[in-house]
Amino acid sequence: MNVLITGAFGNLGQMCVHKALEQGYRVRCFDLDSSHNQKIKRHYERRCEVILGDIRNTYLHPDLLDGIDVVIHNASLLPPLSETQAALAEEVNVGATHALIRSMEACKRLPRLIFPSSVTVFGKSCPGEGVKTITDSVSPSDNYTRHKLTIEQILQRSSLQWVILRVGVSVDSRTLKTDRATLRQLLKIHPESPLEFVHPKDVAVAMCNAVSSKSVNRKILLIGGGKSCQVNHYRFLKAAFTALSLRLPYNNTNRESYYTHWMDSAEAQELLEFQNYSFEDYEQEMAKKLRFIRIGIWPLRPILNRLMPYALAKI
Repeated sequence: MNVLITGAFGNLGQMCVHKALEQGYRVRCFDLDSSHNQKIKRHYERRCEVILGDIRNTYLHPDLLDGIDVVIHNASLLPPLSETQAALAEEVNVGATHALIRSMEACKRLPRLIFPSSVTVFGKSCPGEGVKTITDSVSPSDNYTRHKLTIEQILQRSSLQWVILRVGVSVDSRTLKTDRATLRQLLKIHPESPLEFVHPKDVAVAMCNAVSSKSVNRKILLIGGGKSCQVNHYRFLKAAFTALSLRLPYNNTNRESYYTHWMDSAEAQELLEFQNYSFEDYEQEMAKKLRFIRIGIWPLRPILNRLMPYALAKI
């Protein structure tokens, strides 16, 4: 099968490329034409076809969909850029995706679209809430969630075969960076707020397994890591601190809510067989990634732990 992967050179995109090639698919990569991606292109172009350009201007690449059976559409602007660059995010996440869907509908043989949506479309969570299912109502709360739901609705009205994957919190040791505003917000969340982690590698497996699965056509599936990945907000934040042998204070005065949830991913797991990593695996991965920093700051650990409450208050 011929698979087009947009956003192919991002963190998740590259995992999808590797997995699709491993499964024997012929892969066409599409991503932004930048100096960074030009370097990555040289790494991949012997194994798959690579086209660089702007997802908003796919009309400049009329052959983009030629012969394609399935599109894995990872190209998007994520938070915080979806909120700080609202106009650009609307163009990329909604305008460009809608144009891609129309182009796919114009193909003689309609490709299937695998679209990664997000658990965040369910709205804000609260401690003690039940596990989310597909039948639960959605409640967009920012640009990003509105964009996701807009495309979900467009897809459901389209003539395409499609699979919508509402993905949980998906990070790994390569995605440690966050801006100050986001970190400040995360530190205000109630520590017992539910959060379901799913490793990006597992998300890539789910996407690639959906390429040839007839049983997932026109389904919305919840992509979470399963019970071993259902943690609270405090444990999720603590993972990076623990990897550095630092203590994150448990602040039960935090009362803000966030749009993360536990999910019933049983149907998705049965159909796509993607859950391979637990949250403990992620914690061990973080400890390995940060081991040299941990060794470097070890003599300062007692002082840093005493200062931690004051430092966090200043963020």
